[in-house]
Amino acid sequence: MFRVTFESLRLPAPRTLSVPAGTLLIDVIRSEGLPLWWRCGHGTCGACAVTLCHDGQPMPVQLAKKERNVLIRHGFLPSSAVTGTLFEDDPAQVRLACHVAVMQDMTVRF
Repeated sequence: MFRVTFESLRLPAPRTLSVPAGTLLIDVIRSEGLPLWWRCGHGTCGACAVTLCHDGQPMPVQLAKKERNVLIRHGFLPSSAVTGTLFEDDPAQVRLACHVAVMQDMTVRF
């Protein structure tokens, strides 16, 4: 189990949960009724954009093609990133909650 803290202006206070390893963030958000709006849950709409903060940062992360393309389309990655596979995972990098599996303690901001 990992500690995941959710922070948002849409929450009255940060919310910390114990989450099993490998759980997708979007599944935690749905099951807990957190106010992050999502539409598809399959990584195509970009509505579940979040930023992450964890002890392993900065570190390289491999994004799935679908997540990478959505982040490019929404302007969170430059169009030149279309040929890349490894990206710098840092607190400023937007990710999609439907593509992030919990593998360590982290803070999720939205």
